[in-house]
Amino acid sequence: MIETNISSDEIRRLAWVLKALAHPTRLQLLLRIEKEPLCVQELQKEIGQSQANISQHLALLRDRGLVVGERKGNTTCYRLANPRIGEFLSLGFTLLGEEF
Repeated sequence: MIETNISSDEIRRLAWVLKALAHPTRLQLLLRIEKEPLCVQELQKEIGQSQANISQHLALLRDRGLVVGERKGNTTCYRLANPRIGEFLSLGFTLLGEEF
């Protein structure tokens, strides 16, 4: 059950984070790094978009607290900021299969 004492600020913050999930490329990125941390170049090859585009999406995800970047030499590898983000995505796909 959802708590009813949620403040307006918390609701706005959740909406701000959820907006980051409202793009197919960002969802693809999160699904790819759910299994293991991946670097920008690896993500670029897997998703088939430019490095600049991938980096912009990752920057937004990082800004929203969904991913964490770790420098490795000249590149940055990304992982989910919290494993529960993967659980949240899984729940979303489960709900797609149900009528609501």
